[in-house]
Amino acid sequence: MGDMISSLLFQPPPPTRLKESKVIWLTNSYGKRIPAFFIECPKDERTGEGIRAPLTGETPPPPSNPKHSPGGASQYSKGSGKSGMGHTLSSNNSGGKATTATGSNTTNNNHEGPMQQQQQVPSTPQIRTSKELEMSLLHHGRVGGGSYGGGAKGVNSPCAPTILYSHANAEDLGNIYPWCKFLSKMLGVNIFAYDYTGYGLATDQGDPSEEYCFADVTAAYTYLNQTLQIPAHSILLYGRSLGSGPSCFLAAKTAEDGEAVGGLILHAPFLSVYRIVLESGCTLPGDRFANVDYAPFVRSPVLFIHGTKDSIVPFNHSERLLDTIVEPYRAEPLFIKDMGHNNVHASVRPLFVERLREYLDRHVLPVLRERRKHEESMRSRMMNRVRSARLQQSR
Repeated sequence: MGDMISSLLFQPPPPTRLKESKVIWLTNSYGKRIPAFFIECPKDERTGEGIRAPLTGETPPPPSNPKHSPGGASQYSKGSGKSGMGHTLSSNNSGGKATTATGSNTTNNNHEGPMQQQQQVPSTPQIRTSKELEMSLLHHGRVGGGSYGGGAKGVNSPCAPTILYSHANAEDLGNIYPWCKFLSKMLGVNIFAYDYTGYGLATDQGDPSEEYCFADVTAAYTYLNQTLQIPAHSILLYGRSLGSGPSCFLAAKTAEDGEAVGGLILHAPFLSVYRIVLESGCTLPGDRFANVDYAPFVRSPVLFIHGTKDSIVPFNHSERLLDTIVEPYRAEPLFIKDMGHNNVHASVRPLFVERLREYLDRHVLPVLRERRKHEESMRSRMMNRVRSARLQQSR
């Protein structure tokens, strides 16, 4: 029974190739080698925050002043076009209540589209090798460098969050690279994505399984948190469809360990695999990725994204999962009318990006800014104490 479920649940596509020099190899707790890539967003040198590409109708900062402002919601001013969306948005703004938008439903899996033909920004996201990341850590004390300090983990937290991206079933790193680069560009975030055991360049590592997926996401998180020294509060988990399983597991685990991640984004998640086809009322033996059992233990702000016309994972799975999240951690969900499972159609992408930015601006960036402000204050006091000690010694 378990083997049959796994064969239906895991359907890796024909492997797509990535430039070997850009692949970061990880080893999970089972000894399986899995590939990953790290996309670094351009950053404001003064604040360290990610720079966002403008949406339609937004006015970018003057080209002569690339350090115009941090990469938050105020970086661009809205024009009269209101993002040029032509989509309806409900007016409620209370936490945990759904925003419903209209959009087109297609089966197109190509995430690239017209939104990439936007106004130019100072620079574009870049894929980084493991050597480049480690050199940045060595010279600047943090990934991405920058002119705003250095120091060990927890001493100078970056203000550009890093998304740990867990992809859907019939995808691998080669498929999702354009989409991840698009997210990095539009949201002003770093993206770290990985393949599951049995997917992409890891097809020779054995068949995929729930256990391997949990070990894979843990290896990816460990690389970010321990090797690159990115604090937990600067890491966001993004799980799409199948990827909601590893993401829910890790969000609950980090909360249990006392170092909850900075946020959790669940895109077309399911309650559990069995519950997609059978309403069991409880988690049955042999069920896989029981997100409904992990969600109550998450202690990070959670954003749900789901299309109301999803024919693969019923839309009410997100609604019911939302009810299991502890109240303070419920972000306003995004339920997109007429959107299906395997697409973020170009027509709804402006709304999609706008709502993800709102989530970052409301629930993530204020925490990072406050942490950085506190750490800078602590570092300033420490330096003053050092100066005072040296003055006393010189007398």
